[in-house]
Amino acid sequence: MTYRIPGLLVFCLGLSSAGAGCAVAGDEASSLDGPPRATQGAGSMTVTGTVDAMDVFDNELLAYKEAAQGVYTNGLSAEALTRNTLITNVRANRAMVRLPLATETYADDSDYPLLHHRLRHEPTREVMKYLVSCALEQDQSVSYTDTRTGETYEFPGEIGICPHWNVQGVHEGFGGAKCRQLITACLLALVNPTGRSVTVSLRGQAFPEHRPGLLSPGPTVRVGTATEADVAIPSFGPCRADTKGLSRNCGWTAEHVGMCTPGSTVTIGAGDDAVDACGDDVSGAVAPSDDDTVLRVCDGIRGCNAGSPAHIVQREVRCSGRREPALRFECPSSGYFSVMSGPRMARRATGASGGDQASPAGKSAGFRVASRAPAVGVSGDDDRRTPGSTPYRPAVYPASEGDVFRMREGAFYGNFWSEGNPLHPKFKPEMNEVDEEGNLVNPAPRSGAIVFQHAFACTGEHWNDEIAYQKGRLCAGGDEQNDCVAHSVGACGDSYNTTNCPPLHQCSVNDGGLVEGDGDFQECQGDGGTWHHPITVVLNNSLDVVQKPRLLLPGPSTPGGSGISTTPELCEP
Repeated sequence: MTYRIPGLLVFCLGLSSAGAGCAVAGDEASSLDGPPRATQGAGSMTVTGTVDAMDVFDNELLAYKEAAQGVYTNGLSAEALTRNTLITNVRANRAMVRLPLATETYADDSDYPLLHHRLRHEPTREVMKYLVSCALEQDQSVSYTDTRTGETYEFPGEIGICPHWNVQGVHEGFGGAKCRQLITACLLALVNPTGRSVTVSLRGQAFPEHRPGLLSPGPTVRVGTATEADVAIPSFGPCRADTKGLSRNCGWTAEHVGMCTPGSTVTIGAGDDAVDACGDDVSGAVAPSDDDTVLRVCDGIRGCNAGSPAHIVQREVRCSGRREPALRFECPSSGYFSVMSGPRMARRATGASGGDQASPAGKSAGFRVASRAPAVGVSGDDDRRTPGSTPYRPAVYPASEGDVFRMREGAFYGNFWSEGNPLHPKFKPEMNEVDEEGNLVNPAPRSGAIVFQHAFACTGEHWNDEIAYQKGRLCAGGDEQNDCVAHSVGACGDSYNTTNCPPLHQCSVNDGGLVEGDGDFQECQGDGGTWHHPITVVLNNSLDVVQKPRLLLPGPSTPGGSGISTTPELCEP
């Protein structure tokens, strides 16, 4: 039996090959050893728009392809990262970076007895899933067969920060130091103690000379196809029989995320015909066809099933002479909507092996969107706003990654595999071993310690409780005895907290120069030195990554707005 351990879910189809640049404090090198890998096609898109006298925005998406994006799923448990038989085993920690991140290295009968059987331990497999996802590209993977049971586990590559780790170690040279730092930052950025699967945007400086586009925001965001529990949403699965209508929960295709002003009226339709003149009168409408491309709209950045809380109340409007139907809905309070498409009649499809397959997407490759401001409470002029309201801005589809992910959580940096012992002194060489049954042997004691001595996190401007952040984001649960993955060093830059100000300006660069305006922190402090290759996490929902909402000030970033909706004074330096 083979188990595929999913990589980090990427909401795009064409993630560019890219690489990463990283240096330990004091390192001068700027590139990896070895030749660059070929860049995968990124594609392009064209968006045009007009504003008519009725304040209706028409945004036409012409032919486009997916481009590189930095959108991934955050779901690595702090418990697994602090109690696994690889990174938190002193001897395995030293060995794994000296060897290829490859199937042959971790086999039960490999040439490296020190690593035998370690992937029989389930939490260690969880760590390996994220490690491979961070390091290797989509055409690379690591597999492990448990010779005791015959079960095989597949760990696919995803982000591709250090693809050469698949064929050689990363323990030597400037390139090795860079990889170890960026993989550390990637794993820290994807820790999530809440038990949910959270979509995040990763920003950083990753081998620009070799692999442009990695860890930089892309022009679109693909709709999520799994729940926060990392369970596939049934509507994206195959139909087991021919099924017709908008209420079916099968045979849908994930499109992209759009942005709108809460309370505004939005109309979206498949095809090239305009939607700004669509009304509710269907007397002159073209008769519906089973091959029509029909749409479903969901609140937020994930897809949904019909009738679920995220399914936005909508009505299909048929416009006289229009070849494709359109949908009209009220923009949700989140300000974001996800579009799903499919043919009106989703037919059962059978693969060559007899297994069911999802129905194909509808025949239209483009969409048009229009919107109207709410009747009351919102002004169409950005300089005139009703107190407490969001200024009206026309709907945008698809929205860019930079607009969908607007709130900086903070930056992560360090090195899990530094010289000497990178682990807390309580970790002895004989601890966190694994027996042939896959059980953790002689586990390191829990003490509330920070496991990785050279791992750090600083917070974005919206956090106001550093101690609560440390426990709620970086530790394995709320118990005082549960260990933590990194030191919380305070605010990366300025902070909106005006009472109990954390240490400020841990990062001297507020926006790295590789992609202007993407908000990646650089040159961050820890261990009395500067770490040159952090990764910044940017959120769609400010409360996604923590267990306690009180960690944030009121007034998170609002879609189409500028900054937070309330702007308390920054802490004084």
